[in-house]
Formats: sequence, C-alpha cells, structure tokens
Amino acid sequence: MGQVRHGSGHGAVLVMRALAAAVLALGLVIPWGPVAKADPPADPPSAPSEQEAQAARDAVAAGTLDVRQAEAALVALRTELEAAQVRVQMAAADYAEAQQAVQEAQREVAEARAAAEKAHAGEVAARGSLAEVYRASARDDGLGSLGVALEAESVPDMVGRSAAERAVQRKLGGSLAEYQEARAASESADARWTAAKAHRDAAAAQAESAFDAAQTAAADLAARTQAAEVQRQALVERLAQLRRTSVEIERQREEARAAAEAAAREAAAKAELERQQAAREAAEAAAQEEAAASSGDEEASGAEGPDGPGAGDTASSAEGSSGGSVAPPAPPVVVGPPTSGVSTGSADRGYGAVAWARTRIGAPYLLGAAGPTAYDCSGLTMMSWASQGVDITRTSRSQYLAVGKVGYDALRPGDLIFYGSNPADPSSIYHVAMYSGSGMMIEATLPGYPLAENPLRLSGAMPYAGRP
Repeated sequence: MGQVRHGSGHGAVLVMRALAAAVLALGLVIPWGPVAKADPPADPPSAPSEQEAQAARDAVAAGTLDVRQAEAALVALRTELEAAQVRVQMAAADYAEAQQAVQEAQREVAEARAAAEKAHAGEVAARGSLAEVYRASARDDGLGSLGVALEAESVPDMVGRSAAERAVQRKLGGSLAEYQEARAASESADARWTAAKAHRDAAAAQAESAFDAAQTAAADLAARTQAAEVQRQALVERLAQLRRTSVEIERQREEARAAAEAAAREAAAKAELERQQAAREAAEAAAQEEAAASSGDEEASGAEGPDGPGAGDTASSAEGSSGGSVAPPAPPVVVGPPTSGVSTGSADRGYGAVAWARTRIGAPYLLGAAGPTAYDCSGLTMMSWASQGVDITRTSRSQYLAVGKVGYDALRPGDLIFYGSNPADPSSIYHVAMYSGSGMMIEATLPGYPLAENPLRLSGAMPYAGRP
C-alpha cells in the first residue's frame, strides 16, 4: 500500500509540472495585460558636417598608408599648421598697422579741425574789421575828392583833407586784403579738414578689412588645428597597426620626431645667424685693412712697377688652380642692419621691462590689444618698455625700425626678437617677442593662446635683435 501511495504522489507531481508548463506556454503566447505598442521610428540621423566628413575621409585615407607615407603625412600636417600660424600672425601685424594708421588719421582730423576753427575765427574778425572801416568811410561823405576841394578853406586845409582821405583808403584796402587772406586761409583749412576726414574714413575701412582678415585666418587655423588632430590620431593609429605597437608608443615617437625637426631648424637658423655675423665682421675687418693699407700700397706702387716681383707667378698660379673653367664661389649674401634705430634704455630698464611682462603671463591674446587685460605681440612689448619710460612705437614692424640693433650673441634681458618671412625686408615682420634671459623669451603668440614664457626661437628670426 505504501508503494501505491508513493506512485500516486509521484504521478501528482508530474501532473502539476505539466500544468505549470502549459500555463507558461500560454503566457508566452497570450500577452498578459495590455499589448505594448512598437516605438515610432527614430528620426533619421543628421548629415555630418563638412569637418566630420573630412575627418572620416582622412581616417580612411590613413588606413591605406604604409609607414613611410604615414610619417610623411604627419610632417606635411605639421608644416601646414605652422604655415597657418604664420598667416594668422601676419594678418595680426597688418591689423596692428592699420589700427595705428586710424589713430594717426584721427589725430590729423583733430588738428585740422582746430586749425579750421581758428581760421574761421580769423575770417570773422577780418570781416568785422573790414565792415567797421567801410562804415566809417561811408559816414564821412566829405572825404570824396570833390568834397575835399570844395570844402577846403585853404591849400593846406585841402592837403590835410586829402591826406586823411588817402589814410582812410589805405585802411580800407588793408582791411580788405586782411579779409581776403583770412578767407583763403579758412578755405584752405576747410579743405585740409575734409581731406583728413576722408583719409580717416579710408583708414578705418582698411582697419576693419584687416581685422576681418585676421579673424578669418584665426578661425581657419582653429578649425584646421581641430581637424588636424583627428587626422594625426588616425595616422598614429595606422602606424601602431603597421608596427604592431601601441598608440601611446607611436604618439611618443611622433612627438620625438617633431621635437627633432624643431631642434634641427633651430640649429640651422643659429648657424645661419652666426654665418651672417662672421661675414659682417670679416667684411668690416677687410674694409679696415684696405683703408689702412691704401697709403702703403700707393707708395709701393711708386717703388715697383705693375710687373713687380711675383706678379706673373701669382697670375699663372691662379690660372693653373682654376683650370680656366671653374668659377669662384659666390660670396655669401650678408644682410646689413637698417640705418634707423637707436637705443635709449639701460640694462636695468630691460630687467624692469621683463619683470613687468612676467606679471602679464597668462593674460589672453587679443588682436590689436595693448592692455590692460589682453595684448597682442607688439602691444605687450610696447607696454613692457613703456612701464620703464621708454617709447618704442606700437607695431612690430615700426619697432624694428625704431630700436637699436644687436647681434644674438649679445642678447640681454629686454631685447626684442623679431620674426619675418624675408630677412632683408622689415615689412615682412609678423611677430615680436622679448628676451627674458637664460635662453627664454616672453611673447603673445596667437589667438587662443595666453601670454607665456617660452624657449628662445631663432627659426624665422630677423638678422638682428632689437634693443630699445
């Protein structure tokens, strides 16, 4: 009997399990509660921006490059960004000059207006004087020629009256001449004022155009820098894939390559500046030797003829060494200093200018600004030296012409470093920084970059530094 009960219990369990499975199956087929509705289709994704599309194309292109091509692409990318930075600095220098032209034009307008007002006042005074003389002569009708003769009681009386009439006529003529001169001066002053206002308006339009160009160049640089970072990342990832290394390792390699390239440019620039300095010193020494020996050469030429000892040997030796076909090497091109420029500041003032500039480190760069909270490159150098009572003008190009010139081997704190695209052309200058000592300099470089103290750069520097 116990076995029967056990079998019945086991069967009940099987039945219950079967019922539970059926209920579960029904639950899967028949929904419990209200039927859920499908979500509406999502809005189609927006079209990618041109910058995003270009980044995607760059990434795809990077994926097809080999190691050499990827490294070359990174070099080209760095070169392009450096050129874009120079374009921004050049546009900023153009704007600073245009802004200075506006300020000068405004001063000219103010001076011309003051001159016009003074001339107008002179014209009014001359007109009043002329009117007064005319009224006085008109009141005395007896001073006419016939009246003088008829009313004269004697010859002396007539002579006296005639003299008085001539005096009145001279007075009237002089007043008329004064009025005519005053009116001509007034008209000339008005013309000068009108021309000054036209020049001011033209300068303002030029400054606005230069500002827009600088803003556009800065915006293009910012966009290209952002896109270049995406492209650089794709290239670094491609190099990591090709070399079977990590992205971090390839990034470090890329930074090391960039640093090596910068160091090579600096070394080449330093060598060129030293070559220029040596060539100038050699030219000066040769000129001094020639001047000192000129009198001795004249005496020697009198004692010996043109065919003196060794003349023929020297000529034949030169002919033999050249072989009659090899031209002598061209002399190096030496850039001399501009004839303008003077130094008025002392070494102590140079240290003071550096100390003042250090208090502005971290301030934002702003096109055309000269403080007190933001600066451009020449605004910073101008105000640094102005804090020491030294005026060096407003723009980087005019500063280069205004200050004295020194070689880079003689730099001292406060000296100015100018950068240009043509060493022989001061109008090509696009940036200025201030040497702060120990191989460092303080500068305001670009929009978006705060004022900073950076290692001295000689690449792109003009042949001379400036000493205010």
